[in-house]
Amino acid sequence: MPQSFINYVFKERKALIEKMIEGRITKEEMLVGFTRHTPAVVSYGPAGLNASIKGVGLVVKEEYLSETVERLRKVLERGLSMVEALKVLLDVVYREDKVDLTRLSTIELAKKHTWTNVQRNPSVTLLFYTPPNISYEVRCRASIHLNDYYWEFVNAVHDLFHGGKVTRDWYKYPVYIFEIVEVYDNSPSSMGTKIY
Repeated sequence: MPQSFINYVFKERKALIEKMIEGRITKEEMLVGFTRHTPAVVSYGPAGLNASIKGVGLVVKEEYLSETVERLRKVLERGLSMVEALKVLLDVVYREDKVDLTRLSTIELAKKHTWTNVQRNPSVTLLFYTPPNISYEVRCRASIHLNDYYWEFVNAVHDLFHGGKVTRDWYKYPVYIFEIVEVYDNSPSSMGTKIY
């Protein structure tokens, strides 16, 4: 994985969370920084060509999934403040030795066009754009997860970030794991250069 993309999708996200914990983030930094979390997910299938903005997160390597899920279960059961929850995220997900930089994830909340397409065609593209000139096209193979460790991990991380406690009935929401196949730097200086 190229260092520029690792910086964008991992290190700069981690720095954003650290600033949130320290209470020294501006509204503008938060809004611009959050674009690293909300790419357009482009799919094609029975529902036609579709692009949907989705919150996309990181996952830990498969060998750490079960122990990480167990830890997240425990902290979500007791509930946490937002700052405590962000600290747990740093300790559990944002660790270079544990994060899987070949995979990204999201929760399928709507079950509409993307859901219809991915069930038939797992090829998707994630299009990241951070103004004024950072853009990555990430081509992936999507897999759908329910009732497994990936499913529980992604839902738990979502709930941790959104308040530090379980927020909804998980059984309703499948998870996509996006296995990265190719990465293109679409910034004006690179114009679609394949970097992975």
